[in-house]
Amino acid sequence: MKIKNILSAENHKLLKDITSDTSIVICPADKGKAIVIEDRDNYLSKMQDQLDEGDYELDGRKEKTLLDKLHKKLTTQLKIMDIDLDDKKERYKYLAAAPVLANMYLLIKVHKKNFPGRAVVNQTDDPTYKICKILTDILNPLAIQSRSYIENSFELKKVLKSVTVAPDDIQASFDVRSLYPSIPIQKTLQITRERLYADDKLPDRTKWNPDDIIKLLEICLETHFKTLDGRIYTQTDGTPIGKSISGPLADIYMDWFENEYIYSDSNEFRDNIKIWKRSRDDIYILWKGGEEALDCFFWRVNYVDPRIQFTIERENNRVLPFLDMSLKRYPNKIETKIYRKETHTQKYIHWKSNHSKNCKLGILKGLIHRAHLLCDRKEDLLEEIQLLKDVFIANGYPKKLVEKTVNQSWKTELEKEMKRIAEEIRRTEQPVTHPDEEETNEYYDCLYAPYIQGFSENLQKDLKSLNVGVAFKTTKTLFCMVCKLRPKREVDDQKNVVYHIPCNSCMSCYIGETGNKFSARKYQHEYDIRTQKKKNGIGDHMRSKKHKINWTNRTFLAVEKDWKLRRIKESIFLNSLNPSTEIDASKLMNPEKGMEMAECWKEFNPIVRDLLKKATSKSTPKSPKKVQKRKLPRKIGK
Repeated sequence: MKIKNILSAENHKLLKDITSDTSIVICPADKGKAIVIEDRDNYLSKMQDQLDEGDYELDGRKEKTLLDKLHKKLTTQLKIMDIDLDDKKERYKYLAAAPVLANMYLLIKVHKKNFPGRAVVNQTDDPTYKICKILTDILNPLAIQSRSYIENSFELKKVLKSVTVAPDDIQASFDVRSLYPSIPIQKTLQITRERLYADDKLPDRTKWNPDDIIKLLEICLETHFKTLDGRIYTQTDGTPIGKSISGPLADIYMDWFENEYIYSDSNEFRDNIKIWKRSRDDIYILWKGGEEALDCFFWRVNYVDPRIQFTIERENNRVLPFLDMSLKRYPNKIETKIYRKETHTQKYIHWKSNHSKNCKLGILKGLIHRAHLLCDRKEDLLEEIQLLKDVFIANGYPKKLVEKTVNQSWKTELEKEMKRIAEEIRRTEQPVTHPDEEETNEYYDCLYAPYIQGFSENLQKDLKSLNVGVAFKTTKTLFCMVCKLRPKREVDDQKNVVYHIPCNSCMSCYIGETGNKFSARKYQHEYDIRTQKKKNGIGDHMRSKKHKINWTNRTFLAVEKDWKLRRIKESIFLNSLNPSTEIDASKLMNPEKGMEMAECWKEFNPIVRDLLKKATSKSTPKSPKKVQKRKLPRKIGK
């Protein structure tokens, strides 16, 4: 069983040559599923432009100092909230193991002039990462309470169906320029505190009180990050794009802004607004009153808060693109169809990629369903479906299979529409069921595993009979291989690893796992050896055998974030080398064999040993060949 490799040796060589070129930076485009290759100096110049425009300051402190300070603030506040951080489960829930500083990278706006960058701060594994996710869940219900809130284009379409359109109405869209970095933090936290105190359902979501939530938000909004060239910056105001809490905080502030300046009596143009619907920083407006009044309103909203600045796009020939829809205004209605920017690459998962057939066809079916929902006119629907056929055939999908899927979709979509209408009728005729009487969906246990062609389909079928679902997860992707936007770190700073340390004098080895950086774990091993700690496998081996450890030839056998899965992988490697119950000191230095494994895993021991041999042979330097000295002929005297 092997995961299918779709790249040829020539493609691998080409990728290696591109990624090893230090004069370029490979990064994702802001929209359109494209990859952009930028000159490194040009990329750094665009990043500097973003830093100069925003509320950022160069920070002279060291990375460790910033991390320790932020970690201390967070742990102090959590202890004040009576959270027991000595409990491993609680600690794992709230704190990141071996935290690292966030990093800033750019998404290139290929659809705009001069291709500017959008600065994104990747906060994965920074000290506040897990707390931010918890706070996001707490704040999200507040964010969606806004009168203007729409989640997606489908909700906007429902709104458009319910409004009466006059012949002289005007469509326009407002876009908040750099919304997240422009949000005033102190004002936003004040508004959030008021909303939390007024929220009757807050106790259902969390046991934390509003003051503690605000304190945690203040800590989480202290943002430090590294740039690609290794410089450290601190954001002094605004929220970074990339932090999970930035979204709901921006929504909460914009809801206050709208109530204060759009819906209030102080807005003299309030009666001119027939529709004002917002999806984060994109706002759709249906306006009555003429172009001149719209211009006055636009300048007015840009005047009230210097940090919140809007751009405007007006309809062209009665057509306005908004949320991937093309909205065409008629004398009495607005009709929609699918809209794509010119820079859209039309790239979807290729047929030869290592994904299940159901996953690939599911993308096509989803786009067909989207076309049925958003295209009002039959000719627009037929045009969109023909485009999808051409696009998916161009992405390597078999022509007959694409046509079959499209033909079957007509019946499927008709059944979906009939069910939707029947459900609406049922809801209007029958009273709402009491929550306790509602039917509960049947939930399955789920196995997450990489996709292996031929094997995974049979596994999915067999587990279905046991009410166990299978979700396929991706392993290595082209995006991960080419887009390396984090500042370079030392190899030993890798964390969440299963590692292998060989003995320099015999065939024995030590296999362990750690969620911390390997450098920290190595220091712990060396400290335990110096202090002669009991039950230290490496130290016992060195003392009893008088051998030395080959630290330089350490190997990372696996990278796994989940602690339990990492322990399982460690045990699989240990048991492959030492299948018996007793530890064989000639093979392992470990004092114990990790988790107890089922007997069935022994069948995989030869395969695991081969993987182990290949992994460790790569890191073992070849011993230099002994050069035989040539014997020189003796000089014969005269």
